[in-house]
Amino acid sequence: MNVKRTIRLKMITIFIFLFVVLGTIAVWSITNFTRLSSAIEAIMEANYQSVVSAQSMTLALERQDSAELASMFSPEDSTADIFVYNQNEFLKALSRAEDNITEPEEPAILSSIGELYVDYVNRYYVLSDIRRKGTMEEASSYYYNNILPLFEEVKQLTRDLLTVNQEEMLAKRNRALDVARNASFSTAIISSVAILLGVLFSMYLIVKIVRPITLLIEKIKLIAQGDYKQQLPGKGNDEIAELSREFNTMAARLNSYEEMNVQKLMEEKQKAEGIVDSIGDVVLVTDSENRLIVLNRAAEKIFDVRKDEVLRNHFLEIIKNEEIFEQVKRTLGGERNEEKNYVDVNLEKEGEKKYFRVKSKPIKNEQREILGVVTLMQDITKLKEVDSMKSEFVSTVSHEFRTPLTSMGMAVNLLLDGTTGDISEEQRELLEALREDQERLNSLVSDLLDLSRIESGKIQMDIQPNSLSEIVENALRPFPIQLKESGVKLNIDINEDLPKVKADFNKISWVITNLVGNALRYVPKDGTGEIEISARKTINKILVSVSDNGTGIPEDMQEKIFEKFVRANDSQGGTGLGLAISREILLAHGGEIWVSSKQGAGSTFYFTLYFSG
Repeated sequence: MNVKRTIRLKMITIFIFLFVVLGTIAVWSITNFTRLSSAIEAIMEANYQSVVSAQSMTLALERQDSAELASMFSPEDSTADIFVYNQNEFLKALSRAEDNITEPEEPAILSSIGELYVDYVNRYYVLSDIRRKGTMEEASSYYYNNILPLFEEVKQLTRDLLTVNQEEMLAKRNRALDVARNASFSTAIISSVAILLGVLFSMYLIVKIVRPITLLIEKIKLIAQGDYKQQLPGKGNDEIAELSREFNTMAARLNSYEEMNVQKLMEEKQKAEGIVDSIGDVVLVTDSENRLIVLNRAAEKIFDVRKDEVLRNHFLEIIKNEEIFEQVKRTLGGERNEEKNYVDVNLEKEGEKKYFRVKSKPIKNEQREILGVVTLMQDITKLKEVDSMKSEFVSTVSHEFRTPLTSMGMAVNLLLDGTTGDISEEQRELLEALREDQERLNSLVSDLLDLSRIESGKIQMDIQPNSLSEIVENALRPFPIQLKESGVKLNIDINEDLPKVKADFNKISWVITNLVGNALRYVPKDGTGEIEISARKTINKILVSVSDNGTGIPEDMQEKIFEKFVRANDSQGGTGLGLAISREILLAHGGEIWVSSKQGAGSTFYFTLYFSG
């Protein structure tokens, strides 16, 4: 118990001392404030009444003088009332002054005022008799020779009374200021002493308590970083010393566990690195700050770097490819709903162009927090080459098909028109079927040729600033009758304030027409079918979406449907080229297209376009 009381007693002693000092300052301040309050109260109580009385007598006397002057030029009754009223006011003020004598000079002044004022009032009545019985000149002469000098004398005495009290109030004010100055000075001295003692005790606390705790915190931080060899001085018998000894024991045990487990951890690490190195595709692992923490041999070879030299560096410092970094950054930010989960990039390696499909997955802990990103780069160069060969072959075959198909179409039309002679109904049915097949093949060849020209860059895009609302309006012109017959509801959610998009008007209209046409094939035809076209602005692009509540697309088909001749559902017809052409058109615009779908819950196709300005 004695050990645990040591610091407690120190703290209690220090706080008691501080409380005593603060109490002393408080008592001293209260005493000084009381003295100052008494001085101010003395000023207010002792002389204030006398000052007010003197001012009231002066005012009443002046009004009586005004009444006397007025009595010589107006009816006497009205001025007499004024004179008598102010006489009463004068006598009230005089009485208050006599009851509040505070200075030695006041009795003589007040006695003189009383005597002279009685004489002044008597002379007023004499003036009234002269006014009634004599002439104006006699009354005026009497006023200026007998009343006015007495008025001036009484008024001067009231001023003397006012001056005596004001001078005394000033003297008392100066004494109150002296009290305040002395109080401020003494309080400042006591406060300075208290502050000095507080600083000294604070330094004592820092040395004895705070500094050891600060050192403990520093050691704990080092242990958190993996340095388990930290120790603290454990001398003394207080709580800090006991805590230091327990810390030293803990650190020693952790160091022992670290030495026991390090070999096992190294073995597991080498095993994991071996697995990653054995993967033929490029593997990159980045942390939450986009620093490289793992890369395999395939990555070293492709990016011409050495693992030991680049780990813990920022991604862009080592791999200067913005497309790959954007994919990593999107995955780290948790953007998964409206973005496709891969991006195709091409890299130059020793003069040879290689193509990679980059996929990223977040690394999450048990709390679902994203700690980093694993990025896999699959070499799709061979697939690109095969696709290019397939495109060339299709283009060649399509060109070869176009001429005979055109001839077949002309021949069928001539037969149906009866140019070559009459035909039977059975022959007409066969020719109609032949014409439908010829038109379908001709449409397929046209789509193949368009796709081939877009892929080869032979079709020039007329990219101009265009209103997205106008493009959508143009794209929907073929559908009113189909929508009405199918009972499908079409919603358009495009804000008129959206900026114009950089687009080829006809090509993007074709893309939207194709997406709406595809949606019409898969939505219910019982009146519950819905298609919605919406658009919103992102950081530097306009994101357009075409949604439906149709059958949806299987997850394993969601990447493949943008390839040539691939259809999500063969029973719905189509050439399987529409989405492939749409993708190539959007790539030519610098945009992207992808799908988000759940089987049985509909599909949403997204594509992006740059906006103007």
